[in-house]
Amino acid sequence: MIDNYTDLLNEVEAWSYRSDLTDRIPTFVQLCESDLQVRCKLVDFENDANVAVTAGVGTLPTDYIQARAVFWEGDQIRSLKYLTPDQMQAKAYLAGMPTYYTITGDNIQVLPSGDGTLGMTYKARFSALSGSNPTNVILTRYPEAYLHGTLARLAMYTKDADTLTTAQAAYESAILRIKLDNNQRKYGSSLEVRAR
Repeated sequence: MIDNYTDLLNEVEAWSYRSDLTDRIPTFVQLCESDLQVRCKLVDFENDANVAVTAGVGTLPTDYIQARAVFWEGDQIRSLKYLTPDQMQAKAYLAGMPTYYTITGDNIQVLPSGDGTLGMTYKARFSALSGSNPTNVILTRYPEAYLHGTLARLAMYTKDADTLTTAQAAYESAILRIKLDNNQRKYGSSLEVRAR
């Protein structure tokens, strides 16, 4: 059973048949998590936030990955439309209430520029595993993703092509299952996920 971070470290060592890489395994877990952060945007990781905007610019939440919905809060709540930074520059002449937003670095910008508050629903980073944070939703629900993803990183490090092929295939299968499960939870069982 892989119930926590320590269990994961022990299982990776056991499955790899390598007792000489114990100190490196946390790095392999970290590299696996980096990929999971990008590829596994679970409904569990959606957050709501209010962002203070001054002169058209606000600071994004520290765990922000991607916006799902952005609203200008005021007398009337209005949904804002996304524009690329170049498109925003081309419309810099606009005046009135904010209608558009864009993301630049750690900031969100609105146009027309103004002072106020944005409400947003966004996809957030999940909490990484560590000694002080021994579990998270992905490890609890999908321990095989962590196990095989970490083993794939270990195999890359040791240049073990056979183990890499096997572990990467198992990891990709786990990612597909996570996405399917997440989409079923979010949209219902009629949605189908296709492998890319």
